[in-house]
Amino acid sequence: MMLPETWAQVRLTDVCELNPRLLPEDRLSDDSPVTFVPMSAVNESAGVIDKPEERTFGEVAKGYTSFRERDVLFAKVTPCMENGKAAVAGQLVNGLGFGSTEFHVLRPRPAVLPEFVFGFVRQQAFRDRAASAFIGTGGLQRVPPEFLARVKLPLPALPEQQRIVNVLQQAEALSQVNERRRHLDQVIKAALDQLVLDRDQGEWVQLGSLVDTRYGTSISADATAASGVPVLRIPNVMGGEVDTTDMKYVELTQAELGRLRLTAADVLIVRSNGNPEYVGRSAPITEDVCQSLMVYASYLIRLRTDGVRLLPEYLSAFLNSAYGRAAMRNAIRTTAGQSNLSAENLAKVRLPVPDIEAQKRFRQLWLQVREIRRLVTQSEQAAIALRSALSIDALSGDLTAQWREDHSDALAEAALSRDQLLRERGAKIAIDTTSIAPSTVQVDLTVRPARHWLLDELSDFQRQVLVAFTAYSHTVGEPLLVEDPDVFARFCDDTAVTERLQAFGDSQGNRIRRTLSQLAALGLIAKVTLSKIDQETGERDYLKAFRPLREDEFTRLADAQALRKASAPNTGGEGS
Repeated sequence: MMLPETWAQVRLTDVCELNPRLLPEDRLSDDSPVTFVPMSAVNESAGVIDKPEERTFGEVAKGYTSFRERDVLFAKVTPCMENGKAAVAGQLVNGLGFGSTEFHVLRPRPAVLPEFVFGFVRQQAFRDRAASAFIGTGGLQRVPPEFLARVKLPLPALPEQQRIVNVLQQAEALSQVNERRRHLDQVIKAALDQLVLDRDQGEWVQLGSLVDTRYGTSISADATAASGVPVLRIPNVMGGEVDTTDMKYVELTQAELGRLRLTAADVLIVRSNGNPEYVGRSAPITEDVCQSLMVYASYLIRLRTDGVRLLPEYLSAFLNSAYGRAAMRNAIRTTAGQSNLSAENLAKVRLPVPDIEAQKRFRQLWLQVREIRRLVTQSEQAAIALRSALSIDALSGDLTAQWREDHSDALAEAALSRDQLLRERGAKIAIDTTSIAPSTVQVDLTVRPARHWLLDELSDFQRQVLVAFTAYSHTVGEPLLVEDPDVFARFCDDTAVTERLQAFGDSQGNRIRRTLSQLAALGLIAKVTLSKIDQETGERDYLKAFRPLREDEFTRLADAQALRKASAPNTGGEGS
């Protein structure tokens, strides 16, 4: 299917300069103030720089990423990229900014608006594709610049870009989730302030006298849910509480399980990462988390409290606060770009110890706030799904179809101007955007027409998984239960799959599972939930599964669009 007639398809680097260098004429005197943006200054929920700092040019001219007004910042490192850390730079001191080296910088040229580029790279589907291109290992995986250089952008004329940007910004403005989260953070901060400020620093005690410490396992988390036990990693504790939505599994001996099993007396703290902002982040292990056997990985340290002098919820809240960050500042060491916090140095950190009854009251408040946060997150997830659907519709041309018809003459003229700008730069313009599956794809892939162009943007591994999955599903005639170890193992061992993926090496099970989730997020396959009854216990469980799209199916995004239209009041006003 074609994109709208006045749209073009170009490479992102045809309309943006990627990671531009600081030009000699942009350099300032060493004592001139400039804006500084560490990774933590970018709000991933709102997509804005909400905590900029000010430094002198001499402090940041070397060793940091430079950018100017209206540049688009895109986090390249995990988990910041997946979380959506991106922003359009604005209100820079002296018009110049510097920031973390973990940002890619996109400098839009005249044919594209910065906000349009921002909306494109903030899409969940785009981030899923970027994650599939990660290079590196462990906690230092990054999106390489080559990925951005080969990405293709559907490009309307400037007036339609502005229309799309206006609609997306209005949708974003309707969300109040950040304000609710800030309010909840202030509730915890006020309670913590009362406990900390009531005690003179002379009464603070060393953490090592209050807890037992232990490093986690360094064994690779490549087991399945059937053969291993859940292992918490850095992404699972970054938010101040344990997140179990993305779990890995590890096989350990009984002795190791006994040493590393987590209890409700424990706090996990990040001890090593390439981003110094992450080191020292912590989360308590609550009763609901440790109901099942669970261990932790080597980049974490376990702090076990005694429950008599110190409670984990208070300890974690203190470590995550400004008080805790200040107390740990001298304990964190940086070597070769890696920041580290040893158990020995951590034990020397001093903290106030309120009486246990005060800590119990704080724990009760902390648990209540956590439950409210979960409700807020659920409502935000529903809002994100609708905004994601809106974004896909906007960036495929569906959203502005009527508006485009009403402004056809002006858009035709603007499209000619855009094409002239692109040709002056030697860009290859694809006006006829009929997307044909690559020759390696031999099966019929039924996708939503407006999103068919995504097939050309898949990585080789994603494309081969899609083809193999489609062929396998047509053969077996039923959805693939990826959470059933036996069913998933049969899929991975099937000839149709192994032949397609043999060039990528062995033991690709976890990567295949992640890729299927990415394809579902892109709307190229469907994710469903199926029930399964345990033959031994008779208990019913609900497992995640994937299936090819049906002939008459337009994916969940079209369903969301229909839901919006059905629920919208019929005002008889102007369409979008």
